[in-house]
Amino acid sequence: MSLKPLLSLQKPVFFDHDGSVDDFVALICLLTLDQYRITGISITNGNCHLDVATESTLRILSLFCRYDVEVAQSSALPMNPFPENWRSKSHFINKLKILTERAPDFKQLSKIDAVDFTAQKLLAETEKTIIVLTGPATNLVQTFERYPEVKNKVDKILWMAGAFMDDGNVKWPDHDGSAEWNIFWSPDAASALLESGVPVYMFPLDSCRQLPVDHDLMYNLKHSRKKLSKLVYQLFNPIFSAHAHYYMWDVLPAVYLGKPELFQFENTAISVEKRGTSVGNIYRSSNGSKVWYSKYISDQGFYDFLLNQLKQF
Repeated sequence: MSLKPLLSLQKPVFFDHDGSVDDFVALICLLTLDQYRITGISITNGNCHLDVATESTLRILSLFCRYDVEVAQSSALPMNPFPENWRSKSHFINKLKILTERAPDFKQLSKIDAVDFTAQKLLAETEKTIIVLTGPATNLVQTFERYPEVKNKVDKILWMAGAFMDDGNVKWPDHDGSAEWNIFWSPDAASALLESGVPVYMFPLDSCRQLPVDHDLMYNLKHSRKKLSKLVYQLFNPIFSAHAHYYMWDVLPAVYLGKPELFQFENTAISVEKRGTSVGNIYRSSNGSKVWYSKYISDQGFYDFLLNQLKQF
């Protein structure tokens, strides 16, 4: 079979991330899914520093010899920026030996802004694209606003965001801690995305906290002879050693694509709090936007699937 017919059998996926460690583990997982084809990657200057995250993205693409995948930088600005000490935690990635062996190809970096780039990539596909969103919603919302026709080219959005029954992860002056950061970064953009009419499948903190980066996972990664396993171990290890509670967060939508039967979803209608001490919090509302959210995940199945995917090389 030639390469062109093979590519035509793969479902198109667009990846929109914001450059933290778990974003890159999600990217690695996405690149191992043979049934999907990444059509483009946009990077928001969220939980990262943009140029550093761009280089890391290009290095990982180089590791997979995926020189066909273009990358674009978003000019989106936050209402509430991530803490600076969070944003700098991924700086070590470009110094990892596995990644320094492969030079980033900056010719893959698009010269146009992520909004125009996202629209271009979605409109170029004959079928609808699945969007995996692991950062704030601003780039996608601006794309829909500038190019309304793009919404008809989206199958669904898989978004790691929000918190229902669990506490959020925002620590901010005069905030009650109920919000999750991808929404808190721009509550207006989050609300606009939910109201866009495009199907949104959310992976909230409630389900993320079912899947810690634990000692068993780290043991299996560390003792594997496969390069991808070693890389993921090296990505998680500095934060695992210093962070008492680190979870799989952005990896959830990537694993869902590969093994959807591991996940159970429920649907509800939600709204986003836009002001006050709970700004960025999501809450159920009869007047809200319909979403699907992951309620339960088979933890052993999740870890087994991820570890198996990382055995590719």
